[in-house]
Amino acid sequence: MQNLPQSIQNAIDALSDLPGIGSRSAERLVFNLLRNESGLDQKLALAVGALKENVRECPISFNYCDGEYCPLAISPNRNDRVLCIVETPMDLLAVERTSEYKGRYHVLHGALSPLNKIGPEKLRISQLIKRVNQSNEIEEVILALSGNVEGDATAYYIMDKLAESFKGRVTRLARGIPTGGDLDYLDAGTLSRALMDRREF
Repeated sequence: MQNLPQSIQNAIDALSDLPGIGSRSAERLVFNLLRNESGLDQKLALAVGALKENVRECPISFNYCDGEYCPLAISPNRNDRVLCIVETPMDLLAVERTSEYKGRYHVLHGALSPLNKIGPEKLRISQLIKRVNQSNEIEEVILALSGNVEGDATAYYIMDKLAESFKGRVTRLARGIPTGGDLDYLDAGTLSRALMDRREF
């Protein structure tokens, strides 16, 4: 849009930098915020400002938390014998929505992607290997990774690293997940079935 005040254009540009929000959606959001009289703009500004200030990575699961640890990492009601590996915190939420899984999590914060210059050092893979090797309780590692090239490459890399010392089971979600599909887009039923039908990897 032409002839917009610079403040409006700056807000549109900032919002359209977010994944999944194009310039048209960003325009709608900005103009909605300008019309809104309920204080939504202030609530949004405060909430976004608090993100970087209050949210951190849990030193155990690497999930996001606003305390010292992620509640899922320290809850006495979780099964310590099973560790589910996910790419993102959104994938963790997708698995939790199934109400099928009761074990622990480890969030990698991405997947291997040489084209995007994402190698193992940019992910939480070394922390994962250390966590598994130092645990006397983990009996199964579930690779709940996306069914795309990056997810497959990450799964094989982790499997190779775990094979050096881990004696337990390594499983992967069943292929009810579409090839190239991201976990956070799956409905709870599909993901629940994939968890129940997981296979040795």
